[in-house]
Amino acid sequence: MGYRMIVRDADGFVLGGSGSFKDTVIDIEWAELIAFEESVKVVGDLNISKAVFESDCASLVNKIKKRGMDITILGQCMDKACMKLDNFIFG
Repeated sequence: MGYRMIVRDADGFVLGGSGSFKDTVIDIEWAELIAFEESVKVVGDLNISKAVFESDCASLVNKIKKRGMDITILGQCMDKACMKLDNFIFG
């Protein structure tokens, strides 16, 4: 599984980024969750207070929208990842 992310400002200027490869085979939703968690970590490391996160994984976005109501293991892990979002302002 591999992932990468790019952090840009409002003008599109690249501020930083990250990526990694994990030698494991996992379901796509879990891979998207790991990439999301790493994105939150990078934004926190760069001390960015206002962030917009994008994903093409509809099920991940739906789990974020319904956080706190999903009782699956993936939903609970998403809830933990979303708790870190309380430090950000969404635009």
